[in-house]
Amino acid sequence: MSGGGIVAGQYTWLPVSTAVQQLGQRLNVVPSATTLWTPAELQIYITTALRQFNSLTWTWRQDFQYNDPSNLWNSLGSLPGSPRLRTITDVDCYTEMQMMLLEPPSGGIWTGTNQFSISVMSQALQRRRDEIIQITNCNQQLLPNIPLTPNTIRTELPDNVIDVERVRYIPGGQLSGGYGTGGYGEGGYGVGNFTGGPSPVTLYRDDTISQEFYEAPLYQLQPGTPQTFSLSSEPPLSWQVDIPPDQPGTYEAIVLQSGAPFNPPTPTLIGLPDDLVWVLIWGALADLLGQESEAKDAERSAYALKRYQNGLQLMMKSPWIMLGKVNGVAVSLDSIVATDRYSPEWDSNPSGFGPVIVVGGQDFIGAPVGQGIGLTVLGNAPIVDSNGNVQVSRSDWDAVLDIAQARSLFKCGGAEFKAALELEKRAILACMAENTRLKSQGCFSDILDQRGNQQERDANRYNNANKGK
Repeated sequence: MSGGGIVAGQYTWLPVSTAVQQLGQRLNVVPSATTLWTPAELQIYITTALRQFNSLTWTWRQDFQYNDPSNLWNSLGSLPGSPRLRTITDVDCYTEMQMMLLEPPSGGIWTGTNQFSISVMSQALQRRRDEIIQITNCNQQLLPNIPLTPNTIRTELPDNVIDVERVRYIPGGQLSGGYGTGGYGEGGYGVGNFTGGPSPVTLYRDDTISQEFYEAPLYQLQPGTPQTFSLSSEPPLSWQVDIPPDQPGTYEAIVLQSGAPFNPPTPTLIGLPDDLVWVLIWGALADLLGQESEAKDAERSAYALKRYQNGLQLMMKSPWIMLGKVNGVAVSLDSIVATDRYSPEWDSNPSGFGPVIVVGGQDFIGAPVGQGIGLTVLGNAPIVDSNGNVQVSRSDWDAVLDIAQARSLFKCGGAEFKAALELEKRAILACMAENTRLKSQGCFSDILDQRGNQQERDANRYNNANKGK
């Protein structure tokens, strides 16, 4: 209940202009177009600090509802109205990085010194972006209508595929309704009705040694219906099935894809969660300041690399999804691995399975088609409201200012920047305390915060090495 002119769910006490002024006071400047820090620059640092604060404290939990009449699989990073919509572009990153390197903030067009160039900056950003995607599994997509050749066991993939999570064999006919047309990877993520031929088969992930032991004679099995696929001994950008398909058809696969190529000055979506793009910027800065040129600054490069590595660990623990409902009824959140294991061929009934929300990598979910889906997620930090008020509590503003001040002083280097590291340390400790306070509000908060990582745990992407599993 709200009253007395207070807007429910919004902070109205801190205008953007006041926030910029307070950060300027900490830096001992009155921000203007001619000072070391301009008002626009300080506002960017405050924005990044708010996003970093949310990624550390997990404050902005939000409810989200949607009803998709055709698509089973969706990404919360692109679903209209999603609190986790991915909006930051490479040009936004270039601008902030240019400010932090004492270069003119010209976005996707380079107007600065010979130490850097927009090409070098773009390449560093793209390399680190794709590394983040691989480590954190945050850009899963459904590739439908992948062509297969009957009587062959090997399937080749395009070079933007990083990893293959799941493969489904579609014999004879095709799945219709929401898959798109033409080359695979086009169109929506929907699962429609199967038309013609035997039923689809979800392939169990296996490896060649298991096939040698249990499916002898390997490579001499008669064509039929494949049951497993393997990646462990195959070349990159391919998988292999145990039994060669005996008829025409297609595969569909859930894959981890690299992000879209950058082409400055044209803005391109980064393709990472907005509140964690600061991690990417640190990674790119580590590369830029570590190159063997007049731009080399080993000390700041090492610092940026450390922040990048810390950020990667943070991303892998992010509680991006917490609760789910189907038509207003609470349902379980289960990983792709667990759902395939305990409810085989569940997606052959796209509107009637479960009810359950199937969770993949970060922001990738499967939910019953044409049903009312409700989610509680960790939303993007809202930054400012429609009246220009910064969205932060009074008790947290000091920690946000500390983060923004430390980031502002990166451009100075030397003793000034080293002194600012104490501010950053203080801010991180404050974020840890706030995170602990929020967790203590529920008896089972630890379970709530782990739900988004179920697929990583069940698929064991980084935990099987040298364990004989």
